Amino acid sequence: MLNPSERTLRVIRYAAFGIVFFIFLTFFFRTPMANWYLQHRTSRFNLENQATLTISHVKIQGLASILLTGITLKPNSGDTLLKVDSVYASIGILKLIAGRLSLHDVRLINTSVLLESHDSITNFGFLLRGRHPSSDSLSGQAGYASTVDRIMRFVFDKIPLSLYIRNFNLATLTGGHHVGIHIGQFTLADHYFRSAADVVEDSVAGKWVMSGKMDNGNHLAEFRLYSTDTARVAIPFIAYKWHAKVDFDTLAFSIAAHEGTSELSQISGFASVCGLRVDHRRIAAGAVTFDKLSVNYLLNIGKDYAELDSTTRITFNRIDFHPYLSYRAKPTKQITLRINKPQFPAQDLFSSFPQGLFTNLDGIRVKGNLSWHLNFFVDLAMPDSLRFETSLDRHQFSVLSYGNANLAKINEPFSYTAYDHDLPVRTFMVGPENPNFRTLDHISHFLQSAVLTSEDGGFYQHRGFLADAFRESIIINIKERRFARGGSTISMQLVKNVFLSRNKTIARKLEEALIVWFIENQGLSTKERMFEVYLNLIEWGPMIYGANEASRFYFSKDAAKLNLAEAIFMASVIPRPKWFKYSFGPDGHLRESNAGFYRLVSEKMVNKGWISPSDTEHLVPDVDLKGPARLMLKQKDSI
Repeated sequence: MLNPSERTLRVIRYAAFGIVFFIFLTFFFRTPMANWYLQHRTSRFNLENQATLTISHVKIQGLASILLTGITLKPNSGDTLLKVDSVYASIGILKLIAGRLSLHDVRLINTSVLLESHDSITNFGFLLRGRHPSSDSLSGQAGYASTVDRIMRFVFDKIPLSLYIRNFNLATLTGGHHVGIHIGQFTLADHYFRSAADVVEDSVAGKWVMSGKMDNGNHLAEFRLYSTDTARVAIPFIAYKWHAKVDFDTLAFSIAAHEGTSELSQISGFASVCGLRVDHRRIAAGAVTFDKLSVNYLLNIGKDYAELDSTTRITFNRIDFHPYLSYRAKPTKQITLRINKPQFPAQDLFSSFPQGLFTNLDGIRVKGNLSWHLNFFVDLAMPDSLRFETSLDRHQFSVLSYGNANLAKINEPFSYTAYDHDLPVRTFMVGPENPNFRTLDHISHFLQSAVLTSEDGGFYQHRGFLADAFRESIIINIKERRFARGGSTISMQLVKNVFLSRNKTIARKLEEALIVWFIENQGLSTKERMFEVYLNLIEWGPMIYGANEASRFYFSKDAAKLNLAEAIFMASVIPRPKWFKYSFGPDGHLRESNAGFYRLVSEKMVNKGWISPSDTEHLVPDVDLKGPARLMLKQKDSI
């Protein structure tokens, strides 16, 4: 008869023997078991995705290594997506025991990947179906910090300690457009790698060099890309898809994920590009070159927020600044952006302009200092809470030379060319030589006040930019969830017409803002002269330019004799001059929808003291067209 201690010991021996025997069986039959498991998984995958994934042979080597050969993946209705001769991978045992799958050694031999797309049919779309996370997936109970920390650990666990790739080929075929990347050999050893890639886009070939560091233990990755010859690295596919050209000399970036908690996760690193050249019609008329563009960043991710820390440094040629950007998800979605750039040499700013970005200000020389401040905040649940404050301040600033620009030309008579759909349609003089030119004292004060009220009520007070108007525009755009309204002042509209091309580019908008800043802050012209030129050259109807020409077109009278109702009507035409006739009904009278505009503009004119209340006693939201415009109301549109 065994005593209790002996029975316990015997149970332990039997249990240990059972465990050892189980491990022995598992080890002995590991390859058949792996084959059975992979066959089960591939059958399920093929059924769910209407594809054929095949693995010719599976072999388990050692305790935690696997060799797969003869791998192919082909959708049932498309060309073969993937073909690999052999894949070898070894897994980290200790992390596997802890429930994390990490790779130690990976070897990939003879790999071919083909991404094919024609119209809306692809050979890879089946991999993306049903895998689009919701926009709020990161803001669940786990929080941003925990989610980001988990993602970083997952990604770096999959970066092997040792990686060897031989004969890797990636090709894309999109509507007859072909891009191919071939890597003869790639080796990652002791955390470092360096490899060459042959890149072909249609008939254009190039050779890239990739180098860097992968340290999964410290959650660090660094990457550098450049060309081996005198040619630059051209980003493929962009010209085909977006009709743009992007190339550069060197691209580098790094990312380091720091040990995080459920409350805070941090990611730091840098990104830089040298000799970046971008050519797209929406950016500028020609290619724009950035000599140096870099950012050293620190991201802080909390439970319900993400922020770009103010220690982040962005360098743009000779200028650098430290932005703070924050997005908070709870209790409401809030966005904050702050930039404070203390005094710096003003010439550094103008010398940092990318080559090809501006035309008028090319070669400008200045002295003194500038400082820039920006403060933006919005609670998307309450758009009216939006705060927008910005200033570019001068400190003993002066201009030595304006370069190519003659920014004072609006003070003298000049020739103006009007454009329609980027094509010149008419050229005329803005000055006494033009019989339709009118000085301010010969333009109805009703028209002047109506235009100021509807277009830029603070024109005589601001320095070219009206922060409140811009703020209101952003609020409206947020509420309507589209770009419904701009924030251009009369100064900005004038500069756009007089100095800049008609191409709607980002460069033109930036140059517009700078020229306005110079004219307004350097006293290159008076407000009265700017407003006078504006009223004499803007389009006021189909091929109708200037206040006097428009007054005769609509009412057969001089611009000096316009009454209040006529003036408010002409002000209403400015945003859409070619569509004036749609303001009228079939009976030839203004539609009732114009009554609100008349009431709003007239009330503001009274409040500003530009007209008296008695001027509005007999105001009716209607006008009697007597000029050539009356005939156009009777013409039917041709579609």
